Parts: sequence; C-alpha cells; structure tokens
Amino acid sequence: MNIQQTKQLTDIQFQQINQLWNDEYPVTLKDRFGLLLDGVENYTHYLIEDAQKNIIAWAVDFEKDNEIRFSIIVDAQQQGKGLGQLLINRLKEALDEVYGWVIDHNNDLKANGEYYQSPLSFYEKQGFEVLRDIRVDTEMLKAVKIKWAKHPVSNT
Repeated sequence: MNIQQTKQLTDIQFQQINQLWNDEYPVTLKDRFGLLLDGVENYTHYLIEDAQKNIIAWAVDFEKDNEIRFSIIVDAQQQGKGLGQLLINRLKEALDEVYGWVIDHNNDLKANGEYYQSPLSFYEKQGFEVLRDIRVDTEMLKAVKIKWAKHPVSNT
C-alpha cells in the first residue's frame, strides 16, 4: 500500500476524511475533524487510498501545546488489514516522540448505531505507553493519553 504524504488537503480529501471521521468515531465527535487542526500550523497528513482514489485510512501529526500529537482513522471495512500499523510505522519513522488521545472504553455509539470499539490494545501492541493518570473526561470525550518515543541508543 502506498502512503501519500501532504501538508495541504484538497477539498475532496477534506470531505472524505470528515466522512471517515463521522463514520468511525462516536457521534459525540461528529463534524469535529475540521476543529482538530484549528490554530495548528505545523502538520502532515498521511493518506491511503483505494483504487478509486477514496481515502480508506488517514493519519496526521501536528504540534500542539509543545508536543507532537497524532490522530488516525481506518475505515471499518479496511480494519485488520495492517493499514493502521502501516500509518503508525510511518509516524514512528518521521518522529522521535508522539502523543495521542485514545477512547479507552466501548460505551459510545457511532453514527451507524454500533458501539465504538476502543483501539487502546492496538496502540499498546504498537509500543505506545498508556499515561493512565492523564485523561480527558467531558460529555463529548472520555479518553486517555498515550505516548510513543524512540528509545535512545545506549553508549555503554
């Protein structure tokens, strides 16, 4: 699979990612994709498209509050095929350290009426540390912060 990297989304790409966002995330986060990067200047998008040029997986890294953060979405029909791991590996290649927020429960409904399944175990398998004491807990979002960092090479 080819990962397209871009600093600027086209209108069609933005619409496709917003639709993916609305389909895959809980309804409490509906149409909030545009707000994710509000006020953020330094970011990179990573896109995986199908043969028809539809975005089936997306990630972004961006700087906020003096740390590099990321967000990722894989279309439900494409999950379990290694696309998420491909995107995570690209982020790991590009960055020394990255943070994210992960919903750590299965209590939120998606637009299709199914319950959102927490991807926390996926991130743990990818080597992320769960910062259990750092949480966001609002009506809209209940999540835990995660962190991945390259381990420095020891000179001993």
